[in-house]
Amino acid sequence: MSLMNRRSEYSWGKTLITDLKLIPESREYKLDEAIRVNLGFRVIGGLRESFIPDVWTVAWEDNDKMVRLKMEASLRKRGARGGKLATTGKEVRRAKFYWSRDPDLPYRIWTAIIHEDGSAPILPDSVEDAKSKFLDVVKLFEIPATTLGRGTHKIVGSVDLAWGRRSYLEKGSLSGKTSPVELKID
Repeated sequence: MSLMNRRSEYSWGKTLITDLKLIPESREYKLDEAIRVNLGFRVIGGLRESFIPDVWTVAWEDNDKMVRLKMEASLRKRGARGGKLATTGKEVRRAKFYWSRDPDLPYRIWTAIIHEDGSAPILPDSVEDAKSKFLDVVKLFEIPATTLGRGTHKIVGSVDLAWGRRSYLEKGSLSGKTSPVELKID
C-alpha cells in the first residue's frame, strides 16, 4: 500500500458544525453606534476525531505535514431583500505538524496552529487545547448601525467551511446558518 493512501485504515464519523450561534453584545443600539456581534461555532465529528497525535505522527512520516481549514463567515439581514451586511472573506486556518524537541510535550510529533489573522503560531499545551484552537471559531463583526437604519431588524449568520484531502482524511465541506437575532436601533 502506498504511504499516501492510508485513508482506508481510518474510519472517522461524519464531520458537523455545532453550537453555531450569533451573539450580539447588546440587543439595542443608537443610530450613531457600532453594532458588535460574535459568530461562534465548533467543528465536531471526523475532522475533530482525526486531529490526534497518533495521526499527526503517521501524517508527518508520510510528509503530509499540514491541514488547512478554509472558512468564510458572514452576517445577513433576514428577509427577501436581506443582503450581506459583513463578511470575513475567505480565510485559512492551518495546523502544521513538526518534530518537537520540547521535553514537556508527551509526543514526538506536535502541532502548531496558525490562525488566519497572521499572528504568531500558537503551540497548544494539550491535545484538547490543540483541537479547541484549531476547530473552535469565534468571529467578531462590527458594523455601523446606520447600515440597518432605525427600527427592529433580524440578522442571521452563516458559515462555509472546507478542508482538503489528506493522507488520513477525505476532503469535505460544510455550511450552516444561525437562528435569527433581533436588534432594535433607535
